Amino acid sequence: MIETAPAGWYGLPGGGSRFWDGRMWTPDVLGAPSRAAEYEALSPDLPPPQTLVIEPLVIEPLAPQVPAGWYPSASGVLQWWDGATWGPLAPEARSGRRPPKEAGIAYVFLLLLGGFAAHRFYLGLTGSAIAFNIIWWGGWMLSPFLIGIPFVIAGGFWLFIDLFRIPFLTRSVNAWRRSCA
Repeated sequence: MIETAPAGWYGLPGGGSRFWDGRMWTPDVLGAPSRAAEYEALSPDLPPPQTLVIEPLVIEPLAPQVPAGWYPSASGVLQWWDGATWGPLAPEARSGRRPPKEAGIAYVFLLLLGGFAAHRFYLGLTGSAIAFNIIWWGGWMLSPFLIGIPFVIAGGFWLFIDLFRIPFLTRSVNAWRRSCA
């Protein structure tokens, strides 16, 4: 068996120290005056040192960054992107449109307050609601003189006809409101 020197730092004839790991010399050299002196101090059996060529560092431009702003999320709702992280979802946009009128509510007004044309006021048909009130209540006020009875009868027919016209009136009013929005 061949005995070898224990691991450690050993002096070099040209100056400095080199590390022996117990099996071979490492490339670590301390205190050598120059690479040439270090090479001359090594054993002639070693291959000549290689010059390490360091390639210049090429910095590639980063991928283009997405500017900050509102972008649709996976669910389709807008979400804020600040350039690095996602922020809160946008509040639901107000459309400025009023909700559509409902025929069921108009029927409730007709049945409970039909004598005041509340269903027509609800649908936004203010002019015809005022005309109905003049005919209906004017007829009742003139009925003791028998002049108002035809007006009360006409108002009764008007209410009866509105029972069947409310769905049509509701659709018409909603269509008009959509076209104006």
